[in-house]
Amino acid sequence: MNLATLMACATCSHALTEHRHGSRLGFRHPVADEEHEVVPVDAVHAPQVFNRCHTCSGELPVWNYRTGLIQVMALDVGAVATYNDHWHVCYACAQHIEADDVGALTDRCASFMRWRRGSTEYVQLNLLHRGIVLGREGRTLLTTTRWPAARIAAEMLPKVRDRFTGLLGSPVDLPTAINDREGRQSLANQLDLAPMYWINEEFTELVNAVSRNQPPARLSEELMPSSAGLIAWPGAVGPGQLAAVSWTPQFDGWQLLGYRSIGSALREDLMPALRHEIGWLLPAHAEHVPRRGALDGSHPLGPLVTTWLLINQQMAEAVPAKLPKGTTKAYQRSNRPAPDVRIVRIKPRNSAPGPRSPQPDGTRSRAKPDHRYWVSGHERQQAWGPGRTLRKPIDIQPFLKGDESLPIKLSTTVRVLGNRTAVRDS
Repeated sequence: MNLATLMACATCSHALTEHRHGSRLGFRHPVADEEHEVVPVDAVHAPQVFNRCHTCSGELPVWNYRTGLIQVMALDVGAVATYNDHWHVCYACAQHIEADDVGALTDRCASFMRWRRGSTEYVQLNLLHRGIVLGREGRTLLTTTRWPAARIAAEMLPKVRDRFTGLLGSPVDLPTAINDREGRQSLANQLDLAPMYWINEEFTELVNAVSRNQPPARLSEELMPSSAGLIAWPGAVGPGQLAAVSWTPQFDGWQLLGYRSIGSALREDLMPALRHEIGWLLPAHAEHVPRRGALDGSHPLGPLVTTWLLINQQMAEAVPAKLPKGTTKAYQRSNRPAPDVRIVRIKPRNSAPGPRSPQPDGTRSRAKPDHRYWVSGHERQQAWGPGRTLRKPIDIQPFLKGDESLPIKLSTTVRVLGNRTAVRDS
């Protein structure tokens, strides 16, 4: 399930609030209803979507606060203004809400509009803020906000993982698909013990180059480097701009959870609090995949499977990461096992040419391809049992064929690993 889809109104391009009533899903304009009907579309299809904090209108929203439906009455004219019951709020405004400081919230938001204290606009805004602060019923982490991507280094992974498992154990709500409390705690417990893999820059470039065309691969224990784990790339990969993916075993398969990252998009004085409370990772895609379920390069979690295939093809090697002493000592003080972080990198190329096989006179050798390409996976009947008379099906996974020194050919584009530009194939 995609957790990162932002819905907007096709008419006004305002990001919408999501409302669930049992099995029914609806959308409303932010803050208050507009004169036109809501026309919900995926925000990628709306021009210049306005997605900002509902209280200050100045910054990207982090939390969705839930209240009752707020109504404000103007006694002098007998008019009633009806507002929303979902409020997308930025991190700075949320600090005032969590502190129950209505005055500070109104001062901050009025300053954006240059409304002075005591003005009619200020008083009305303060009444609305009272309804939000005093009437709040809970808050949910917004996973639909597009943040600048963070750069994740290998030595950061223990802290990145711990911040997310801490978020799983916190009282704040997550998107409905991953908000089951028992499931959240189980996921946190499994990730706490799982190895972490950091894919280096060169390997990440390879993943980005070949993932889109990766044929379907069937998930199995043999394909994965460990029964559970967290893989992170230094930069965003794939169309979904993934920063990391975790996998944990379930009864009949695995739970896969893809994450986007939160870069430094806040004021410097707020970033430490955000890193402590939320961390670096935002869930973007959650999916249960059964054993032998097939995922290809077009899947939102395709870069994970591509990475597994390349590791499984023995194109990479994993070496232990050298972690800061402060990290290892912190784990020791809390009586936790040392974090297992491995750097995955492409194996060094063998520069020595192999011996050439002599060709018999008058025979022609088969032409070798001048590029690497994907070979699709398939099922094979494996002989076994007494006298190898029995057969059982086994999966042959997709693999990249061709010498490691050759460029990678994808449809009409040839990519040379390590180069930043693509050379068009004539």
